[in-house]
Amino acid sequence: MFDKNKAFNNLPILPWNFDYNKVNFLKLAIKATWKLEKLNGLMYLIPNKSILISPLLIKESVESSAIENIHTTTIKVLQYKALWWKKIVWAEKEVLFYHDAILKGYEKLKNQWWIWYNLILEIQNQIEPNKSWIRKIPWTIIADWYGKAVYTPPEWENNIIKLLDNLEKFINTFDDDIDALIKMSVIHYQFESIHPFYDGNWRTWRILNILYLILAKKLDFPILFLSEYINNSKNNYYDILWRIHETWDYTDLIIYLLEWIIFQANKTWKKILRIKELMKETEEKICKLKMDYHKITNLLFTEPYVTSIFLEKKLWVTKRTVIRNIQKLEENNIVSSVKIWKNKLIFIPEFIDLLS
Repeated sequence: MFDKNKAFNNLPILPWNFDYNKVNFLKLAIKATWKLEKLNGLMYLIPNKSILISPLLIKESVESSAIENIHTTTIKVLQYKALWWKKIVWAEKEVLFYHDAILKGYEKLKNQWWIWYNLILEIQNQIEPNKSWIRKIPWTIIADWYGKAVYTPPEWENNIIKLLDNLEKFINTFDDDIDALIKMSVIHYQFESIHPFYDGNWRTWRILNILYLILAKKLDFPILFLSEYINNSKNNYYDILWRIHETWDYTDLIIYLLEWIIFQANKTWKKILRIKELMKETEEKICKLKMDYHKITNLLFTEPYVTSIFLEKKLWVTKRTVIRNIQKLEENNIVSSVKIWKNKLIFIPEFIDLLS
């Protein structure tokens, strides 16, 4: 019998004996798959994928960190990212650790088509550089806002590693007749139940979630994220997650995550379309000024805030030329600027609004 105050060392290995093929699951999974295909296809209409991937990752990184009570804003992180790392304070560094962990995981997955145990450790190490090891001692308790225990995860390193090995096999098996999007919820629950690290478990899973969608060939790029959806329905999310320990029923979590895909895919799809339109409008305006409109537009959308030094290096022009070009862009209301410390940052206001 489950006891939230005792280590859950008898957490069942996967797959559980559960009906994964209920009609309501499959109907939602079909709809979610169609939304993902539409979103994925849209990405191929954009020549430079990093124009969308990098800014969207920053937004996700801010939202994910907010779940862990690490509070900053997308605008602050984008601004600090354009400046020197030594100037960045704690909250923004944490966000950028998460951002870099997604990119690192994505690059490794492309080279070795498998989500393996060491990749999970590397992702967590990128998020929490000073706490990158499996829990070795017991007495880890997950508590609610009032300090009351809601769950006690399995204890002892050997037991945790055994459960992670089983999870690795489950993640990478695609001939078990379980729809990948339904399976995603099971992976989520199991990883959170194992809770293998002292810190960074939730953020590690949210990265694994997008990597799993790529592994399962539902997406080709890391552009669909969960954190904003959780932030807008946090109480419901946690209630669903902890209830599974007592009911052994994944139903509510499966429905929650499939509905997230449908909702967030729609939202991301609309955002990408508007960014694409805005890029075209920006190119046309810069073209009239007789500048290198294509390259300048790409730079302004890949890095939402840029310095004159950055533009000077990327455009291979003199400092005087860059200053003159920035002045023209500002005079024609194509870009705006803001001063951070001694640095002037250039940005496209509507693009920043879309990312925020």
